[in-house]
Amino acid sequence: MNLLLPPPLLLLVVSLALALPALGLALQGAPWRQLVATQQRQHAFFAAILVLGLFWLLQVEVRDSLGFHPMLMAVVTMIFGWHLALIIGALALVALQVYRLALWGSLDGWLEAWQGLNPAALPVDFVLSVLVPASWTLLVLYLVDRWSFKNPFTFFLGAGFFGAMLSCLWMGAAAFALFYLTGSAAPLAVVHEHGLLFVLMMFPEGFCNGALATVFTVLWPDMVKTYRDEWYLGD
Repeated sequence: MNLLLPPPLLLLVVSLALALPALGLALQGAPWRQLVATQQRQHAFFAAILVLGLFWLLQVEVRDSLGFHPMLMAVVTMIFGWHLALIIGALALVALQVYRLALWGSLDGWLEAWQGLNPAALPVDFVLSVLVPASWTLLVLYLVDRWSFKNPFTFFLGAGFFGAMLSCLWMGAAAFALFYLTGSAAPLAVVHEHGLLFVLMMFPEGFCNGALATVFTVLWPDMVKTYRDEWYLGD
């Protein structure tokens, strides 16, 4: 979900207060040595940034206030882990701005495209579209990892499908709380009046994340950081 309007000052401050410590923790705890040591992981890292930003262009705008799009942060967290997922999500938001500039510039002119960008909304977008779903997926993976029923389908369906579905509801709840507490009337009205959109997003979000998680885990299990063969396939 993307905020299409310049955020009020309080909303910006609160979002920065949530986003900056999370990004700092992600930068500090990210497995940079493992990422640098494996060229395949580097390719996957940069490809995730570019593809995620491009995928987020496919959004539905509601009352010129909010843009709704599939997040795909569940599968990104499953593949790269929580720390790298936050970094990928943050860079994907920057890539999204670049894509918009290129697209709008080719259609409406570069000056209008530049003026139409909304970089002040990046902290809000990061909290709602990256931090909330990635953190929820981390919790789901923790619960799945401690479930006594050992089967790969608990990983695919539990985290990839159902976990991603529920992340839409958590994003909606977080958006409502954030806009309500900061007095952001315009986006709050959209969330209140069109809250059903979060429910409608659940199945496509779950399907996309579950399908991608299944494909990567079956074909490239070594690429999926949160998957363990000895646990899910062990006796």
